[in-house]
Amino acid sequence: MKAPLIPTVLPQSEDLSPNAAGNVVLPEALSELSLASDQMTDSLLSTEVIQKVLDYLPSMIGYWDKNLKNRFVNKAYELWFGVDVSQIVGMHISSLLGEELYRLNLPYINGALNGEFQEFERVIPNKDGSHSRHSLAHYIPDFRAGEVQGFFVLVTDISAIKEAEKVLRQSEERFRSVVQDQTEVISRLRADGTYLFVNDVYCRFFGKTEQEMIGSTWKPVVYAEDLQRVVDELAMLSSSNPVVMIENRVLSGTGDVHWMQFSNRGIFDEYGQLTEIQSVGRDISDRKRAEEEVQKLAYKDPLTGLSNRRLMLDRLRIALATSARSMQYGALLFLDLDKFKVINDTQGHADGDLLLVEVAKRITACVREIDTVSRQGGDEFVVLVERLGEGLEEASRTVAKIAETIRLTLAEPYQINNAHIHSSSSIGISLFCGHDQDVDELIKRADMAMYQAKDGGRNRTRFFDPQMQELVEVRATLESDLHNALATDQFELHYQLQVNHENKPIGAEALIRWVHPQRGMISPAHFIPVAEESALILNIGDWVLDEACRQIAVWSTNAKMCDLVLAVNISAQQFKQAHFVDQVIAAIHKHGIDPSRLKLELTESVALDDITDVIAKKNLLRQKVGVTLSLDDFGTGFSSLSYLKRLPLDQIKIDQSFVRDITTDKSDAVMVKTIIDMAQNFSLNVIAEGVETEAQLAFLKHHECKAYQGYLFSKPLPIEQFDALMQDYAQHGNITKLV
Repeated sequence: MKAPLIPTVLPQSEDLSPNAAGNVVLPEALSELSLASDQMTDSLLSTEVIQKVLDYLPSMIGYWDKNLKNRFVNKAYELWFGVDVSQIVGMHISSLLGEELYRLNLPYINGALNGEFQEFERVIPNKDGSHSRHSLAHYIPDFRAGEVQGFFVLVTDISAIKEAEKVLRQSEERFRSVVQDQTEVISRLRADGTYLFVNDVYCRFFGKTEQEMIGSTWKPVVYAEDLQRVVDELAMLSSSNPVVMIENRVLSGTGDVHWMQFSNRGIFDEYGQLTEIQSVGRDISDRKRAEEEVQKLAYKDPLTGLSNRRLMLDRLRIALATSARSMQYGALLFLDLDKFKVINDTQGHADGDLLLVEVAKRITACVREIDTVSRQGGDEFVVLVERLGEGLEEASRTVAKIAETIRLTLAEPYQINNAHIHSSSSIGISLFCGHDQDVDELIKRADMAMYQAKDGGRNRTRFFDPQMQELVEVRATLESDLHNALATDQFELHYQLQVNHENKPIGAEALIRWVHPQRGMISPAHFIPVAEESALILNIGDWVLDEACRQIAVWSTNAKMCDLVLAVNISAQQFKQAHFVDQVIAAIHKHGIDPSRLKLELTESVALDDITDVIAKKNLLRQKVGVTLSLDDFGTGFSSLSYLKRLPLDQIKIDQSFVRDITTDKSDAVMVKTIIDMAQNFSLNVIAEGVETEAQLAFLKHHECKAYQGYLFSKPLPIEQFDALMQDYAQHGNITKLV
């Protein structure tokens, strides 16, 4: 049998006071633990905080599995039974209770194991024989995996209540002599709520004399926010329901707020009319604080204090139900901080956490009290906005204004320790009215809208567009098809020629193409991002590298093509693999090629991600393996002389975005010339991509760029057409005459 996910022994607490044994603890406190046991046991019950809370409670709390073996008990068991808690764990319940008490409790034990909640009273004699405790016992079944795994036990000492009930039935003199010795606040009230009697504890607690209390009403001592609820619950007293238990806050004589639990017993005449209320109260502030701590751990984000995902989902379900009744719109805002990882990495995780705390404060300040702000984890936040009105247009305007306020507020600078930090957010909005969407769908839509905001340039808001759903479905289909593409040989490489300043072929770039059996040729711009998100890019990258090496081996047998250098693009995920260098070496050895004929192209973003690791791998590839290394799309990222000097490169490639307008845009012309000069100063080769006109080619030649790639020479071609182009070149001697 799988053991319940609860600690075997709870540590003892020095804060446990035996004098607290008279306090009453209702089963709700344990019920919350029971309901959350599957989700929270490891994270909560294993913590010292919860163990201390359980040890602090005066009630006996324990867990017995379906074999009636004990799994854990709190400190109160030791006080009640006089047995050390370490001896109780693993003990059969009959051994602890004794034969007589076990026989009496057996029907309730069987009931709990049958999945039925059990509540009963029992007199439990103390082990030292001093006196017996009148207890209120609750057996709470533990349902998991579709069956009862055991049951929780909550036993509360109600001896004081029973004693009070007994003396209240006796004469006034006898009653008065007894109740004055109690530790609880005890009173008798007329049906109109005025005092007939209060004990000394009551007077001391509320800071008044008996004369001041008699004839006055109880209402002034009740905390204002709880007053109406207490009135409503007392109104439930009847001859058929003579006892009402109420938990509410009161103001003590010192002005402090205390949580109290009152047992209110109604006295009725022969006509069923209420004539008197006998009330016994005890301070449960400690228990309430313990419960609040449990609630906080279960429903609050520990870093920011905001609602966590669990509480947000609960409130979203309630909001949907409320919206269905009122037909008012609500909205879900999904927020993600832009480039938070960069801030976290550069400033450190401690400052990153402080930034998240400040973001939480700013978001909270932008919304109303009725709205819910939650942190989902990492740098993701969700805001639930309710009561936006019955019209879609009005609701859209209102939530857009709220979202824009949040966006602008989060874009203001942050002062974190000594750092001046700038950040921004992307916000997705999904409106709802009633149950037109379920919780999961609503969250998904807001999430998709947020990503649309990021794709649109970040630091902006976007509403969910139904067309997004269609795009998502297309993307999902594309990902599914990608899994089959490699296995069914749907990929092929196309080759784009690279030439030197004499218009002679010097190599090519291998570019992957996907020939889908139903959809035909699919652009890499469509499927590469999907592959990168699904990790399929690693399998595709391995295939491209292997196929490129195979093609180099084929060319090596052709005297006209054996000197061609083939460039292969390497993805970030592929390069980051610990065994990447070994993969390259394995592919080279597999096909027996000259490694100098293989050129690996990496983007600036890959090179800068972890420059120490990049330098180590590139040194191995360049010096020990012998492959050529090229920095792709140079100038589009965070180019700097410092890393260009450190990286072991052979070549940089000028991005086509600069080449496109070099003959018409002065800035692009200066940029290209600067890149060429920089490369020459660092003894690096330069190749320009995207060369499409003779004017562009003339500019590049004039400024000493001696290698080119683009449609002026050839578009990317299947291998058969590329080989034919090389054959024609062998006959004509000038590649520009062939295009």
